[in-house]
Amino acid sequence: MKPFPEMLKKEQIVVVLLAGILLLIIAMPVKKKDTEEQTAKSTPTSEASQKTNYEDQLQQRLKEVLAEVKGIGKTDVFVTFEDTGERVVEKDGTDTVYSKDSKGNQEPYLSNERYPKISGVVVVAEGGEDPHVIQNIQEAVQALFQVEAHKIKVMKMVTDR
Repeated sequence: MKPFPEMLKKEQIVVVLLAGILLLIIAMPVKKKDTEEQTAKSTPTSEASQKTNYEDQLQQRLKEVLAEVKGIGKTDVFVTFEDTGERVVEKDGTDTVYSKDSKGNQEPYLSNERYPKISGVVVVAEGGEDPHVIQNIQEAVQALFQVEAHKIKVMKMVTDR
């Protein structure tokens, strides 16, 4: 019996090698760059809208709560943030882990999310001239947001416009 390479002609050996190379190329994993680029482009927009939405909700809720307290009256609230928060994306080695929604859209899977840190609060209130009301507002903001007293400013609202 002859050895295997001697049984094949040169043309057959070339065909077998080319077929093997073709199979290796087909079997190689391919990343979906279009999906990753699309997700990367849409993420900053969604992060910005989420940040704005979070800020608006926070300010609106504080405004509603303070308006319920006796002596404060009508209020307006402005909250500033130190940063934009942090969203930690889950990774499997070097690859990002994605989750699909009901429409089939892929989004990076978040393993942790930290909300933005509040750096200052301004409250304009109808009762803002009363020292007792000012103290109540400052204590409420400190309790809710862990902000130091010197980063909270309470002012009297102009009512005769």
